[in-house]
Amino acid sequence: MKYYDNLDDYTDARPSKLMEFTKQIMPAVIFIGSVALMFMVVGALEVL
Repeated sequence: MKYYDNLDDYTDARPSKLMEFTKQIMPAVIFIGSVALMFMVVGALEVL
């Protein structure tokens, strides 16, 4: 009789729905954050 020790056969290795959503939304969050930071820096320089 053969026993299987490999737990990968029995575990779910797929990424979670939250991780998939995060991977899709992160580029947009980084882009919007960088644009907002750019506007804040430009606004601060205009005040000087």
